Amino acid sequence: MFRDRKTLYYLGLFTAGLLLYKLVDNIGGVLHFFSTVMSLMTPFFIAFFIAYLLRPLVNALEAKLFSRQRLRRLYSILIVYTLFLGLIFIVITVITPRIIDSVSTLLAGLPQYIAGTEQWIRGHVLEQEWFAQSGIDAKLGEFLSSASSQISEFVRLILNNLLSGLLSLTTTLLNLVIGFIVSIYLLKDKEAIGRGTQKILVALLGQGRASSVVDFVKRIDTTFSQYFVGVILDAMIIGSIVFVGLLILQSPFALLAALVVGVTNVIPYFGPFIGMLFVGLITLLVSPMQALWNVLFIFIIQQLDGYYIGPKVIGNKVGIGPLWIIFAIIIGGGFFGLIGMFIAVPVVAVIKTAFDSYIERRLSSM
Repeated sequence: MFRDRKTLYYLGLFTAGLLLYKLVDNIGGVLHFFSTVMSLMTPFFIAFFIAYLLRPLVNALEAKLFSRQRLRRLYSILIVYTLFLGLIFIVITVITPRIIDSVSTLLAGLPQYIAGTEQWIRGHVLEQEWFAQSGIDAKLGEFLSSASSQISEFVRLILNNLLSGLLSLTTTLLNLVIGFIVSIYLLKDKEAIGRGTQKILVALLGQGRASSVVDFVKRIDTTFSQYFVGVILDAMIIGSIVFVGLLILQSPFALLAALVVGVTNVIPYFGPFIGMLFVGLITLLVSPMQALWNVLFIFIIQQLDGYYIGPKVIGNKVGIGPLWIIFAIIIGGGFFGLIGMFIAVPVVAVIKTAFDSYIERRLSSM
């Protein structure tokens, strides 16, 4: 009945069109279905991220410290996950409550901080004789009041988002626990998972194309793993240095400031300045002179990171120029926010590497 290929072609085209119509006609239900599936898969995404993040450390321990042990994989996983659990415990019991307390204190005292800062600027600058003789427009005072109000709303918005993000961590505890357990099995059986995936690729694509896909995935893996581990380690180092330095400077909200600097430091180029600006703003609300010293100190640390610490820890892991990095950050941040800024650089690096390889193959075949 269906020996005519043209009949089969039109039948398949009609079926595909009918399915597409049904999908578009029930787009709400389709989106809800995919949203439900993604929600159910969240623990597995978390598991993959944890396993991917801890895998280099497990591999290092397995190859160097327990290379002659029969249960080297088990020992390595046990040590790494003990350290990881200890870090999570410290974050939940020590760091998070203090950050929440700092954010709550800032939010509660924000009107008083704004008024005090404005009064300090008026008393030390606007009402001074040298300023009056400078000929600067008197409307600067009105601009100051307006700017103070805008800064207050900006800081309040950021602090509210940060506070809600910290509080929402408790709602994802079950997913984190499940993901943590699943990640152990992913690390334990990573070779078996890799072999099984490779067999499926060979069966579907053939040996030649499967090998090309595997090589490409290995390049992606190398770029992502080295970049992520290096950037996170660098951010932890810079955050710790900033925390100790701000404590020495007796700066208010030192832990909150160090957290912001560490988190924003994972964004190339723009991140350090974003963190420095935010710390300057929240300190300016409490003490304008302290804000000056804080910004100067963080600026020096960021220069040290850019010229010495960063190259030592991260190196040139992505292999793309500044223009590509800025392009990646703008696009990634525009679509996916902070997470997009973080992952955009290695993604663009992989795409650029694949495109360069394709161009080279095309040129060599001509």
